[in-house]
Amino acid sequence: MASILRVNTLTDASSNNSVALATVSQGTTKTWFNYDAQDQATRGSLNQSSLTDNSTGDFTSAHSNNFNSAEDKCVMGTVWNTQNEGSSEFTSAVRGFQGIHQAGNTSSATSSIRINSRIAAQSAANGEDTDFDGTYCALLGVLA
Repeated sequence: MASILRVNTLTDASSNNSVALATVSQGTTKTWFNYDAQDQATRGSLNQSSLTDNSTGDFTSAHSNNFNSAEDKCVMGTVWNTQNEGSSEFTSAVRGFQGIHQAGNTSSATSSIRINSRIAAQSAANGEDTDFDGTYCALLGVLA
């Protein structure tokens, strides 16, 4: 039989440190994923129902549980700067920052997020979408 614990505040044993449950609920990661675009495999995830590899450095992650709002969320992420499981850094990395961003050519949605992983531009070359061995993304917000 399942149990329910109903509390408004969590506190440590000495009652010196406490936090409202609303803060815990709203401040935790609601979705995260670790995607290996080189192998097209999700290495780990939370609240992810599927991932679609749209093209090089461009993919869409669908959530198991939707967000309350399409815009009211925080997207954080980074990449593992390698294409060979860490044997060496991605050689074009000298061009500048590597990272991810929410795709600007797709409307924000409550049920999914479209991400681009990129290497940056330099004076001799434009930035470009790139597949990395690790693309790490976490979303904070309120679930529906």
